Amino acid sequence: MLIENSRCKKCNHVNPPYKYICSECKSYLRERVVNIDLWNTIQLIIEDPVKAFTQIIFAEHKNFIIFITFFIALKNLLFARFLSVPKLGLNGVETYLIVSLFFAVLITLILILFFSLLQKSIFSKKGVHLRVKDIYSINSYCFIPYLFGLFLIFPVELVVLGGDIFSNNPYPFDIKPLITYILIGIEFVVILWSFYLIYRSIVTVNLSKIYSLFLTTAFLIVWFVTLYFSSKIIFTI
Repeated sequence: MLIENSRCKKCNHVNPPYKYICSECKSYLRERVVNIDLWNTIQLIIEDPVKAFTQIIFAEHKNFIIFITFFIALKNLLFARFLSVPKLGLNGVETYLIVSLFFAVLITLILILFFSLLQKSIFSKKGVHLRVKDIYSINSYCFIPYLFGLFLIFPVELVVLGGDIFSNNPYPFDIKPLITYILIGIEFVVILWSFYLIYRSIVTVNLSKIYSLFLTTAFLIVWFVTLYFSSKIIFTI
């Protein structure tokens, strides 16, 4: 199943995927979808990603996107904080939390928006006309597994490691090495899962698998590099 333009059965006019009424003859192309069903979409992201992507595009209101972006930013802030541990340790943070969070939200928004604009340009060249908000919404929902790390894994890390999670004297790896490596491993699994979903979303717009893999890998590298360098700045402003 691919995400592609829809052709009207009545007048044969080609419409963008997000249209539910033909631009030419005003015939209905499909059933109208007003809002995104959050829990159903989360379930579909796990079970049938392409169907989830399609429903997100069809939805007229891209609800929950602001909240998802905020929680992605919060997870990015925690990830950047962990990357800052070797330099700052437990007590080396100088920036107020609200300031760090503001920059995390700004960085996250810019990253997803930039990649969405890039995808829109590429998709348009393939003849599939999606709006930036459609692509941004899909990219945001692709990070649902990443948010599992925020809501499911991070609380476990706090229970097991407590304040030592951000300590560099000693490191968590020295205190409880086995459980720390297991938790870090799970964190990387959900990160890769999220970027796999992004890869799937690009493939479903009929791009080649190699090209899709290249774009996804580039986004992954830019994501990590940005978080790494931001970890050296946003906690010491």
